[in-house]
Amino acid sequence: MKKIFSLLMVAVVLLTFNIGASAKTTGDLTSGQALKLALSARQHYWDTMNGHIQKAKNSKCPSKTFIYKGTEYRYFCSELDTKEELVKYLNEVFTLNAIDKAIKKYKFIEYNGKLALPNADSGSLLEWDKAKAKLIYQRKDIRLYEFTVPYGNPVKYEKRKVTFVKVRNKWQINAFDAVR
Repeated sequence: MKKIFSLLMVAVVLLTFNIGASAKTTGDLTSGQALKLALSARQHYWDTMNGHIQKAKNSKCPSKTFIYKGTEYRYFCSELDTKEELVKYLNEVFTLNAIDKAIKKYKFIEYNGKLALPNADSGSLLEWDKAKAKLIYQRKDIRLYEFTVPYGNPVKYEKRKVTFVKVRNKWQINAFDAVR
């Protein structure tokens, strides 16, 4: 009787462990999941470059600009006006390494206690919602996908390589402007 009980307990523990482990990880990153994450990263990228989360409610967005070291800057809107808020928002889809590099590359600064970015208009014709993803490299916690993204009329295609890294059981993109 003790042997049967012990075997049952071992089976329950193993089954519980396997179920718990699979529930906590995101598992393998499929092409569909990679595209979904890329679309979310694209939204995060453009929200940041516009200084405003488009879906944010009750956001206060000053249109104040100022000159700092010869460059015109504008303040981020209230939901992103500190570095901590920006990092928290971007870390939903980007690695901390990618965020740190982006802050330096795009010259985001804190000025008078608020986060600001160079005042520049930009955009993209790439239609990421119509992109096709192809896995071209993988290791345990790294995936490299090549996206074929249509744009223009007549339609042309641009190929973009995007690296996904699994951080704390969550897939994230390792370059801020990979999906702009």
